[in-house]
Amino acid sequence: MLKLKQQANYLRKLNLKNKCALVSITGFPNAGKSTLINSFIEKKISIVSHKVQTTQQSIRGILNKGKVQIIFIDTPGVVESRRHFSKSFSRAITQNEFICDFNLFILDVTKQLDEKEYFLIKKLTNLFKNNFLILNKIDLVEKRKLLNLSQKINSQYDFKNTFMISAKKKMGLRTLLNKIVTTAPIRKWIYTEEKTLTDKSLIFQISEITREKIFQLINKEIPYTVDIKTSIKEEKKIYIINQKIFVKKDSHKSIIIGKQGEKIKQIGTRSRLDIEKLIGQQVYLKIEVFKKKKNL
Repeated sequence: MLKLKQQANYLRKLNLKNKCALVSITGFPNAGKSTLINSFIEKKISIVSHKVQTTQQSIRGILNKGKVQIIFIDTPGVVESRRHFSKSFSRAITQNEFICDFNLFILDVTKQLDEKEYFLIKKLTNLFKNNFLILNKIDLVEKRKLLNLSQKINSQYDFKNTFMISAKKKMGLRTLLNKIVTTAPIRKWIYTEEKTLTDKSLIFQISEITREKIFQLINKEIPYTVDIKTSIKEEKKIYIINQKIFVKKDSHKSIIIGKQGEKIKQIGTRSRLDIEKLIGQQVYLKIEVFKKKKNL
């Protein structure tokens, strides 16, 4: 009888302790990794674009629910054909593979997989102990196709669970999140400030917002070579933000500025609206474009 009481007391104390889970989000380019992390955090933590490899380094989004802290890690997409981005992905994985409790492998169900991609799934999931298969964009395909795809992939790989979601429309996210919350290990919180949403600075986030707008509005490969320097000055009722966009060539500068400055105006307007959403205050945004010097 005493032993049962001791066990009950232990479990009661255990339930009072904090839980913390580190969750990597991996997958192929444009599968919806950034959209998923933004939907979980309900803030723009990671930029979204139709272009391959928008995310160029791992970004953490922090979600606190009661006594549970979940740290989502958005990594660059798996691209074997591009040496540079393959290295970026490898570095991101190397930094996180031994500490992640779960890996969410997100798959765009509207796209066909080839043999090389099936091989890459195996290569990637072997890095993690607990892999969840996340079938994304389920609102765009028939249920029969979803079931067939799920059966085919699960017959070949060791996924602990399969979740069918639409990250953009926030379908199925509650079920996925509940699973992570209930299975999160008991551990001290890594980020002790409850309002912390990301490991990145405000300057980084603001620079990334403008980089996202360049991705969205410039069709060529220019965004990959762009560097953005951001400075912030906080006034009483407004944030004064200055951004300098550095490009490699004068021709790139002309493309970003656009005819009679129309393109840079569009970039600035879209950026300012998202920055105001991020910081919750009025923003004055000034953007200038420069050609990089050799030492930059």
